[in-house]
Amino acid sequence: MFKFSWASLMLASSAMAVATEPVERISVYASHTPMSESEVLASVTVLELADIQARQARDLPALLAQLPGVQLSRDGGRGQNSGLYLRGGNTGHTLVLIDGIRAGAATNGYKALALVPLELVERIEVIRGPRAAWYGADALAGVIAITTRQSAGAELNANLGSYGQAGADLSTGWQQDRLQLNASLGYSRADGFNVREDLDPDRDGYQQRFAKFAATYQTSFGTLQAQADINSGNTEFDTGWGTEDQSAVLQRSYRLGWQHDGARWQQQAQLSRIYDQDTSYGPASRSPFITERDEFSYQSSLSLTEQLQWHGGVNWYAEQVDRSAVPYLEQSRINRALFSGLNWQQAGWLLEGSARRDLNQRYGGNNTWQVAAGYQFADGWLVRASRGAAFKAPTFNDLYYPGSANPELAPERAIADELALSYYTDNGSVQLAWFARDVSDLIQFNLATYLPENISQARITGAELQVDVTLAQLRQQFAYTFLDTENQLTSEPLPRRPKHNLNWRLEYQWRQLSTYLSASYQSESFQGPYASRSYLGGYTLWGLGAAYPLSSKLTVRANIDNLLDKNYQSSDGYNTAGLTFGLNLNYRAF
Repeated sequence: MFKFSWASLMLASSAMAVATEPVERISVYASHTPMSESEVLASVTVLELADIQARQARDLPALLAQLPGVQLSRDGGRGQNSGLYLRGGNTGHTLVLIDGIRAGAATNGYKALALVPLELVERIEVIRGPRAAWYGADALAGVIAITTRQSAGAELNANLGSYGQAGADLSTGWQQDRLQLNASLGYSRADGFNVREDLDPDRDGYQQRFAKFAATYQTSFGTLQAQADINSGNTEFDTGWGTEDQSAVLQRSYRLGWQHDGARWQQQAQLSRIYDQDTSYGPASRSPFITERDEFSYQSSLSLTEQLQWHGGVNWYAEQVDRSAVPYLEQSRINRALFSGLNWQQAGWLLEGSARRDLNQRYGGNNTWQVAAGYQFADGWLVRASRGAAFKAPTFNDLYYPGSANPELAPERAIADELALSYYTDNGSVQLAWFARDVSDLIQFNLATYLPENISQARITGAELQVDVTLAQLRQQFAYTFLDTENQLTSEPLPRRPKHNLNWRLEYQWRQLSTYLSASYQSESFQGPYASRSYLGGYTLWGLGAAYPLSSKLTVRANIDNLLDKNYQSSDGYNTAGLTFGLNLNYRAF
């Protein structure tokens, strides 16, 4: 078992670091305006491309699991279903934005992160805590904002690894005067491993193809943008329900955007369409589900004075189930919203307030709000507090799926509080946060009745500690999350939320060689009253990796996950990967 005395030793050694080159990270989505991470009145983690490549994660869920506040439950390996619980919220409580577009199928109400190609990701911003006052429903626990690749030249990646993993992707960019064109495409696959030993004794692998095309044109009245993304593939899985054990996915998104930046007034508008097709099939049946979402948003930011800035805008989206294996009682709904907020900074004080009004076609008007205050009491130090309200409407599956729907469900509502202290210096940062969230009418699936139901009240409290410090060629990153959840109707914990999560990473730079050693600990987790095992045991996973530039353009990276070949589960009954080796070649012609 992982010893917390060892973790304390890591923190103590980090505290002795001395200054190196400062790195300023900018939050774009937390307050609807670019702002230094050290001044944001929310818990934010920003990963740039260099951070993403250095971590050498197998896929997006594996990368996110290394961050504070994130708990992950996997039903198998790469390509398989993954449940992400941000600060103890349900998977559907985290809004996923991809290039500013609300992502995810209307039927289940969330984005399958295992299907997002990490090869296309340029930047990730994770905002922990409700952002419903800015983004509406689905941002009850937080926001994951993903920016896809916009290469300035040509970049080629090729990779291979354990379990038959192989893939390649190409990104390229071209610019002529005011016109910029970008394109990315790639392919990946794996044989996988047997996900469930009690079911089909076969390997459960996947294949995935993806492409992105984008154009940007500068004009005298602003920047025009157009983008198209295509993601398709096949995934094998094991299930105890029926004979369907494969899934074919086709996802398409289209975006038109406009942005104008003036001296005091910034504006942007965006029109998008999301098409999501997911078909499960097997030897005896086929279950297609096709959903679409059309969305329009407009946002304006105005500097009223040097200290005071106003933000506001409108948002409209329509969701529709175009085709389904079973008939839904309702197949479409519309949401309209108006939001506004203020940011004020003066003499070390930072204040923020925002409010939003959503008009949901089924549930009528819903008001959400957020207030936050911070004080920079010394150079690099910030103490802050916030409170916010959020809501989430039930999904189409919750309300209308025949045989397992509950049309009487009420929207989930939450009030969240946070107190935090942070310190930023040239050689790193330390962040400590306490949070609490009371959720009314939390939706949980009851396996006894096979119906979703509202829990009268749930309570989630916790704390996060994040340390990132550099000493000469040595960098240490430490993230610890304590989480305490309670279904106040039964006094049981909420399923699949371990109390303790810890991630430690040590990076060492020797000349041109970069190496790292990592450790991830998760305590035991409650799996629910109807699981075959009420609790799954805790585990510690070790990782090792290195990167070396063979030339100014060619870099080789290699890593080993689960270095000690630990046998563990994060979801009851589902196997996970053993010792896994990966090799990547990256060629950049910039």
